[in-house]
Amino acid sequence: MISLPSSMYTCETLETLDLCDCLRLDVPFSVRLPSLKTLVLVDVEYADNKVSSLTRLLSGCPNLDSLFLVHENLDVALMVPSLRKLRMYNNGRYQKGGGFVIDAPSLVSLYIRDYVLYDFHRIEHMPKLEEAHVDMIQTVRNYKFLKAFTCARSLTLCLSFSEVLSPCGMIFHNLVYLTLNTCFLGWWDLLTHMLQDSPKLGMLKLIDEHELAEFTSIETPDSWKRPSSVPTCLLHSFEIFEWKGYKGRRGDVDVATYLIANATRLKKSKFSSQPHDDSEGDRIHRDLNSLQAASPHLMFLSQERKKRQRVKHKRIRSCC
Repeated sequence: MISLPSSMYTCETLETLDLCDCLRLDVPFSVRLPSLKTLVLVDVEYADNKVSSLTRLLSGCPNLDSLFLVHENLDVALMVPSLRKLRMYNNGRYQKGGGFVIDAPSLVSLYIRDYVLYDFHRIEHMPKLEEAHVDMIQTVRNYKFLKAFTCARSLTLCLSFSEVLSPCGMIFHNLVYLTLNTCFLGWWDLLTHMLQDSPKLGMLKLIDEHELAEFTSIETPDSWKRPSSVPTCLLHSFEIFEWKGYKGRRGDVDVATYLIANATRLKKSKFSSQPHDDSEGDRIHRDLNSLQAASPHLMFLSQERKKRQRVKHKRIRSCC
């Protein structure tokens, strides 16, 4: 295990620091890296408590702009006022315990992939956020988690909720582009809330991102709870609808029919599927016939005959 020289922690001209595994960080109590803009930490080890070590390191980087973090720990605390771009991956798959805190009010771009079931988590409001990709299938318990993301213009969400509640007054005023993963429990309820709470939504993309991984897709219920009234976005701004990996599951046709029937400004809709065989492909075509009859100029259906594969989870790594 290699340790870094203590002089590195006080280098006033260092602008980029890329640290990968086989490195051990013995972070001193006094860190001063005033010129550091980009920091990459991939599976490094810490000489003492990981949370306090990382906190000390980040506190000495007053102008840090970009952070790329890959780890397997259950505790993370990121409090960086200057940070504008954060990419965070946790390779500790399906562990339980610990928690994380993100307090970065200047964030513009955020990417999180984390499958740990934390005891607690907190993400502070990000008023400058423009885009976020959040893949946290074990971590999030309810819809209130998304309150920190209400300023985003573009959101990609892969979340599984055990409880779906829409906090009063939580509106995504700037949201134009929404990508929603359909492979986990409760995605249909999340869709309902996002439609109701995103008055400027212009594009919706439904995907089954994990269909080639070790996840099982969840059936859309026949009793999908539609919005109580037609959402503002469907009446005034919604123009593009895409469903990638459409399977024609129970309730899928109901979701698609509702969106196309109520989107008064819809210009383009696209459905693509990967049926197992011709029989499944024919069934999907039959399911979509009613939609095609209602709006043939909007519909495009592509099918690819592919055998689904099961692939092993790949660890995120970076070259040093």
